[in-house]
Amino acid sequence: MGAYRHVSLRSYLVMPRPLSAEAREKAVDAALSLLTEGGISGFTLDAVAQRSGVAKTTLYRHWGSANVLMVHALDCTIERIPTPNTGDLRTDLRNVLGELREIANSGAHRQMMFEVMAAAANDPDLAAVQQALMHERTRPLRELIQRAVDRGEIPPVDLDEVTICVEGPFMARVLKSSEPVTAGELEPMIEFVARGLGAPPQA
Repeated sequence: MGAYRHVSLRSYLVMPRPLSAEAREKAVDAALSLLTEGGISGFTLDAVAQRSGVAKTTLYRHWGSANVLMVHALDCTIERIPTPNTGDLRTDLRNVLGELREIANSGAHRQMMFEVMAAAANDPDLAAVQQALMHERTRPLRELIQRAVDRGEIPPVDLDEVTICVEGPFMARVLKSSEPVTAGELEPMIEFVARGLGAPPQA
C-alpha cells in the first residue's frame, strides 16, 4: 500500500448544480442495494438509474462515473469520526482507534471494501477515488497526531506514513482472521503506536 495522495474525494464529484435530497437518497440507496446484491462486478450507472428512477444523465453529471458513485455510496454508510482534542496523545488515539475498530468489525462493509480494494489494483481511476476516500477518512488520525507534535508531545513525523502504520494492525487482522478486534486488544496497539511515535512512557 502506497502513501495516500493529497487529494479530496470532493474533487471527483461533478456538481454543476445541487441535486435534490430525494434524488441523492434514491441514487445512493439504489447503489447500495445493487452492491449488496451483486457486488461491484456488475455495478453500472445504467443499473443505478434503472433501480433508482434517477436519469443516467443526472447521475453522470453529479458523480461523473460509476466508480465515484460506488465509493461515495459506501462512504455514506460510515459515520463520520470526530477529531478528539483531549490534550493527550494516548487518549486521542484511544478515541479514534475505538471508532476504527467498530468500522473494521462491520463484516458487510469490510467485505465490500475489500472488493473495492481488489478491483482498484487493476483500475487506476477506481484506485484514485478509493485513495481519496481513505485520505479523508483518516483525517482525524492525522490531525490528532499533528496536534501532539504541536504540543511537543512527540517529534515531527510524516503523517501519511504514520497513518499507514497505525492502520496496519487493523488491516492485517481482518485479512488474516474473521474474528473482530476486541476492545482489550486496543490498549497494546495504542501503546505500541504512542511509543513508536516517540511519546514518553506512561507515568
